[in-house]
Amino acid sequence: MKRLHITLFITGIISLYAHNMSAQFVVAHDSIRGQINFTERMGDFANMKTIANDSVFYLYPPDLDIDPWRRVDFYTPSRQIEKGYIRGDKLMRVDDYELVEVSRLSAQGRVSLKNDDVKVEIAVAKVTPSDTYIKRKADGAYYVGGKAVKGVAKGETPQIRYQSISVSIKGKTVAFPAGRYNFLLEPEIDNMVVYHNPDKDLVYIIANNGGTKAYYSVLWQVSPRGVSGPYVFDPSIK
Repeated sequence: MKRLHITLFITGIISLYAHNMSAQFVVAHDSIRGQINFTERMGDFANMKTIANDSVFYLYPPDLDIDPWRRVDFYTPSRQIEKGYIRGDKLMRVDDYELVEVSRLSAQGRVSLKNDDVKVEIAVAKVTPSDTYIKRKADGAYYVGGKAVKGVAKGETPQIRYQSISVSIKGKTVAFPAGRYNFLLEPEIDNMVVYHNPDKDLVYIIANNGGTKAYYSVLWQVSPRGVSGPYVFDPSIK
């Protein structure tokens, strides 16, 4: 059983790595200033914004024409996405933090990951008729609370949903409110990875969901004070 867990975990890491070779989640990182510069338009440096360390971005592949600047999506505190640019030397790749390894993966749709300070538990379940919060509209698309779901291709019906997510950091447990995941469908618990920043007690959960038809990537940032996110990258949205 342990060998199975390791095999599935490695499969998830390889999938994430293959995707991350070109694009990935990063966080703002300037150890001296504690903040970085963000501009919505190259060359418009007079109107740059300052963004606090540990703020989340989605980093696009490098473009040598604008080096050392990198194109990003910035996830604002108001949950909007702003497109712009940051310097490539003022960020930290999330996958450079400590890896939290799988400790248990069950056929019943549960996975546990842990190290000495962190424990992450995630459960998924089949979508059933009793999940009435998932609504189909006249256009055939599915919504949760007025928000379009992720992971369901056009003409398909939802099959799998997150049931619960919790993270314990040094004994402090953070249970995710349903609103942090209930519109994120078709989760793949064997295609996810968890990282830990022990210096700041921050945990990052990254999942690649939706299969090949409705792929999306999601990150949650968790501290003992609570959960931030989800930060969603959907390649179908330009």
